[in-house]
Amino acid sequence: MRVTLLGTGSADGWPNPWCDCASCAWARKHEVRGQTAVLVDDALLLDCGPDVPRTAARLGVRLSGLRHLLISHAHPDHLGPESLMWRSWSSAAGRPLDVVGPPAALAVCREFLTRWEGADPAREGSALRFVPATAGGRSPGGGSSGGGSPGDDPLRLGAGDAGYLVRPLAARHGDASIGPAVLYDVTAPDGGRLLYGCDTAAPLPAPTLAAVTGRAYDVVLLEENNGDRPGFGEHLDLASFAQLVAEL
Repeated sequence: MRVTLLGTGSADGWPNPWCDCASCAWARKHEVRGQTAVLVDDALLLDCGPDVPRTAARLGVRLSGLRHLLISHAHPDHLGPESLMWRSWSSAAGRPLDVVGPPAALAVCREFLTRWEGADPAREGSALRFVPATAGGRSPGGGSSGGGSPGDDPLRLGAGDAGYLVRPLAARHGDASIGPAVLYDVTAPDGGRLLYGCDTAAPLPAPTLAAVTGRAYDVVLLEENNGDRPGFGEHLDLASFAQLVAEL
């Protein structure tokens, strides 16, 4: 498993271009960060906010080999549906792409593309395959799309031994406007295991904690959005981050 962190920032990145605080001033000189996104083996992308394709271009990373896009939730820093339209203008347009995410996130993609391209992207013959991801739910293909308990069958993406096993897990994040967010437990074709925990607050839902216990991950990626300012949205701060690490 090869993991590339395309972004490790919050919704506004770091620094915020409008902000003159000491933290943002330091970031301008030392470490500019974009919206959070993670590329696995050049084939699977975890989250794709509107900044992510341009960040990839600046870093010299091509997304032409992408086969699976996993969206954690419909907040706009994790989902920029315009990226799917830009892909349709490229040499990758006809290549199959799984778009996996909670139903609310998939609805955002379909509504955007239907409006701007004039056709339902889920139509027969489309290169895009929309796959609902609900923690503990069942996928349209008959397997589980969830990972609400350790015994659930994973969602299988890709063919045979070259595919990925994906378990969506319940996050402590989301509201009526976007629906519940999910975390992702990903097993790569080579057996490498990754837990993607962005976004969530602590403590984790009990079924999620049970599902990750004993998984022996090679990589665990957790958000820590709030720093020393607790109470902003459903995110981790320094204290709750330490609490969650201890739980894991």
